Amino acid sequence: MAWDIPLTILAVVLITYVIHTRSPRARKLPLPPGPRADPLIGHLRALPTSDEHLVYTRWGKELNSDVVSISVLGQAIVVLNSAKAANELLEQRSSTYSSRAQLPMISVDWSKLTGLLPYGERWRAQRRLTHLSLHKKASRELCPLVVKQVRLALARIVDNPDGFVREIRRMTGSTLLSAVYGYEVTSAHDPLVEVVEKALDHLCYAGIPGNMSRSYTPSITHVMFNLFRFPCKRYALDTVHSRLGTWDGVEEDRETVEKRAGRDGGCSIQLYQTTNCTLFTTSCSWSDELRMLQAQGTTSHSILKTFLVGLEGKPSSAREYEEQEDQIKWVTGTLFGAGSDTSAATALVFILAMVLNQSVFSKAQAEVDDIVGHERLPEMSDRKSLVYVECVMKEVFRWQPVLPLALPHAVIEDDEYRGWRIPKGTTVMGNIWAINYDESVYPEPERFNPDRFLDSRVPTAPGFRLCPGVHMAESTMFIMFATLLALFDIRPAKDEDGKEIIPKIRMKTNALISYPEDFKCSITPRSEKAIGLLNASVLGV
Repeated sequence: MAWDIPLTILAVVLITYVIHTRSPRARKLPLPPGPRADPLIGHLRALPTSDEHLVYTRWGKELNSDVVSISVLGQAIVVLNSAKAANELLEQRSSTYSSRAQLPMISVDWSKLTGLLPYGERWRAQRRLTHLSLHKKASRELCPLVVKQVRLALARIVDNPDGFVREIRRMTGSTLLSAVYGYEVTSAHDPLVEVVEKALDHLCYAGIPGNMSRSYTPSITHVMFNLFRFPCKRYALDTVHSRLGTWDGVEEDRETVEKRAGRDGGCSIQLYQTTNCTLFTTSCSWSDELRMLQAQGTTSHSILKTFLVGLEGKPSSAREYEEQEDQIKWVTGTLFGAGSDTSAATALVFILAMVLNQSVFSKAQAEVDDIVGHERLPEMSDRKSLVYVECVMKEVFRWQPVLPLALPHAVIEDDEYRGWRIPKGTTVMGNIWAINYDESVYPEPERFNPDRFLDSRVPTAPGFRLCPGVHMAESTMFIMFATLLALFDIRPAKDEDGKEIIPKIRMKTNALISYPEDFKCSITPRSEKAIGLLNASVLGV
């Protein structure tokens, strides 16, 4: 049969790999509990390709364990379904768990993003740069820019309320492009925003272990990619097709694209790599433009400008300069990529929550009216006084986390935990969804209930707080939420008969970042005075 030779090759590779990577000592302790496995291929058939966080949560309940594991072709994957387990391993044993799992399609051309780097000197260097740009004081300096972009976006929503999704995505992209690169977005279809969004879509799909060749071990990634038609190859071909249409100005049918991409083996990975490289290079090429503007003395403040100024005169050799410049490009690319999609998705979760929970909306709006009044717009300085709005923000983060699974870590040495073995090279993921829906911490977790956070003993759910950019992310969400509450009424949309259209709580969850599925709602200005305040503010910026 046609499959005999490929399967034989695969079996030999797998057996050799398992024999050489598992010592007798490692077999003494069991892995954490998991579902029933198949011979040889392990949990390959059970590995979820959508709603992974829900599947892992269900397994934990069925197995009565907050730690579950699966093994796919010799690669162990451990999922942490509780804050306790996540803290004890990822925080208290960070020296062992700080590295990143090298997922096959991520490794093809995204491996230098700060959040995906394995533990080492480059990771430490890029992490230092990240903290330098996003610590609390540095984030406060970016607040005027955040306020400006939020108000501009809301002014556009006044004119086009049905386009709120697009305007929110533009707002988050514009804010970060301006903060990171000093780049001003001037249109709804800015080419740089569109190309980076495309790149991020690819990254978000590739970052789910179940999507990309089912997280096969690196030694057989290329074998699997070319021998079998798993989702990774199909997605790579789709990516190539998208790039041909976008960049080359050539519309080709799928058959032609697949032929060029090597449908029966050969160059699919190479073309996927070229696609992502082109997209990322475009997104960070603004640094070259910035250097030219800087020489002319016409640049605005930005994180990239700060980095480049700090770079001048420090490296002792051309090679060291080139290396540090490369680190800066990947750090700035990471800052934009990590914040743009998550912020947009969170803002949409807020709007969905307000549509579905009108009593919460009214209570939060009343607080804004009481504290801010009707003669001005909310400012960052109001945050400490808007206690209930802060609770609403925390509940948005908890209720529908836009990052339901934390980025996968990798274990750098054999470890033991609660009588289980966690071998070197194991992929370890924190299940943020399961943590946020722990009924012992958050009673009635399915219910959107900001009042739970009025009790200071209730811990803030993970999410943005896992990110170095937490201060800027929370500032952006606060001013967005507070200004929406001050100026707009957010209600369910109505059909032709005047009946309310109640949206379903459905999230797109086949990628790293989870977005609400498209929904309709009514976003209308509260008064002419509200519009006047907004317009005056926009004209002032």
